Amino acid sequence: METKEPLSFTVTTAEAGQRLDMALVTRWPEFSRSQLARLAKVGQVKVDGRPGRPSTRLISGQFIICPSPATPLTDLTPDPELKLDILYEDKSILAVNKPWGLLVHPAPGTRGPTLAGGLLAHDSRFLTVGERFRPGLVHRLDRDTSGVMVIARTELALKILTAAFSRRETTKRYLAFVRGRPHINRGDINLSIGRHPSQRHKMTGGGVREKPARTLFQLLRYFPTTNISLLLLTLLSGRTHQARVHLASLGCPVLADPVYSRGVGDLFHRYPSLIPYLHRQLLHARRLTINHPTTTLPLTLRAPWPEDFTSLWQELMYLEKL
Repeated sequence: METKEPLSFTVTTAEAGQRLDMALVTRWPEFSRSQLARLAKVGQVKVDGRPGRPSTRLISGQFIICPSPATPLTDLTPDPELKLDILYEDKSILAVNKPWGLLVHPAPGTRGPTLAGGLLAHDSRFLTVGERFRPGLVHRLDRDTSGVMVIARTELALKILTAAFSRRETTKRYLAFVRGRPHINRGDINLSIGRHPSQRHKMTGGGVREKPARTLFQLLRYFPTTNISLLLLTLLSGRTHQARVHLASLGCPVLADPVYSRGVGDLFHRYPSLIPYLHRQLLHARRLTINHPTTTLPLTLRAPWPEDFTSLWQELMYLEKL
């Protein structure tokens, strides 16, 4: 297997004072900031022979050496074929209802249309807001999670909203069809979350070094015939795969979740009429409340029930009556 040459450069006077992660992405825009920052976080980026941190401020004349990330991102181009489902729009922000199956932004090893490409087709000025491959993006949803997302249209809005998400000054509500029924109708899942030590695509809960995460849940409806429940979730933090990990820890994994659930083969066998609705993890970002970055007034953004949720609900109700 061919080993790629490491990336290296000498800090110029113009680059002096920059953060290490920003200097790296400026030098090599074909890689994302998160890719390069991740290498710095684990000590693989050397500044004059010593490990640098993403926040390290550079000095003119320093020599930087960084291993080449495994896979560069492809260029981000407008995607006029992708029609955005716009929920709200003004001069500062845009809110969309992301369909399931759509990537939010380009990522190494993934292909297909992205919300980011749709944003550029909608307004090319998004390219000037935030990171190159994440124009205006404040937060994200998994590829197969649908629902409301807010996007910043200005650098000031991006800064304000990013800080609000970081300080947990937003309210995020999700709907989830799950296997089984919680032992109580309302509850609080308080379980830290971190990257799985060996399966890097997966998160895990309860470790000592993991980050705090908290989810409230409420049972909306239980379908005893199929042993499926519909839950309303309130995410009080924003960890990767948080709802999916927390529900799996509860013993009620998200229905058709390919990573944290044991599969749906038994449902296919017993209830073939459900097959058309079990093609993705059934998780939907229903409502997001933020303080508007310009007016500072509360703004609640709602995404309607997706079509597969509505159809599944109707089929589950029908099976209960048989």
